[in-house]
Amino acid sequence: MKIFISDLHLGDGSRTDDFHHDKEFLEFLKFAENQASELIIVGDLLELWQADLSRVLFVHDKLVKKLLSLKDKIKLTYVIGNHDYIPFIRFIGSGLGIELEYRDTENSIVAEHGHKYDVFNSYKNPLRSIKWPMGKRVALLTAGMERFLHKDADVWFSKRIEDIDSFLHHAVSMQNKVTPSSKQYIQQGGHFGEFNDAAIKHIEKGAKIVIFGHTHKPQLDIIDNGIYANCGTWTDGTQPTYIAHDKNFIELRDGLTHKVIKSLKV
Repeated sequence: MKIFISDLHLGDGSRTDDFHHDKEFLEFLKFAENQASELIIVGDLLELWQADLSRVLFVHDKLVKKLLSLKDKIKLTYVIGNHDYIPFIRFIGSGLGIELEYRDTENSIVAEHGHKYDVFNSYKNPLRSIKWPMGKRVALLTAGMERFLHKDADVWFSKRIEDIDSFLHHAVSMQNKVTPSSKQYIQQGGHFGEFNDAAIKHIEKGAKIVIFGHTHKPQLDIIDNGIYANCGTWTDGTQPTYIAHDKNFIELRDGLTHKVIKSLKV
């Protein structure tokens, strides 16, 4: 069985740290060690937009040690996201299992974090650019609010922008004078994140299963002639989830109980 998980955002233990499932994730890693042949982290394991790597590793040392120990027992792949893009982009293809995307040709699976389809969070040149995307500036602003104003400032801020997708669709369509469904609109970068369209493009190129992270919205659906799955997230205030794949099925599962939320035959 292959396990796909993403968006834990392990932080530095300060007010900005939105991950407090160390004990539960340690049990999850033990489960993966015993039940899976492969663990694929689909980006944003670490929160490096708001915290220093050294501090994150120190605060969550037990998880990091356990994770590293798995490489001697099961195959481990780390697909980088936008919040852990730097410094790990420098280690692509180094033999450490760090990649921009994961491909299983035998089962026709493609997995990537998905941030490059989000105009706020993509890096212009994935292998060279270190210029901050707009999303990082927002993350740093939120972190400052949490540190100096209130620990729940991120919750307040997220509520203020929870409908930003619809807002951007409307605002950009007005600016471009084209409808959000038109090809011209898409070409001009109007959509906030073309995740379904990106999945369909992978399917059109031969993939049967496409797995993303990034959106923090767990999903498992049949689209076009394939399957689109999203791992969800483990951050505070959410239900931890993951994707499990075997020869005959793909499932969206609860990360704490391993209860199947949704299952599809493959």
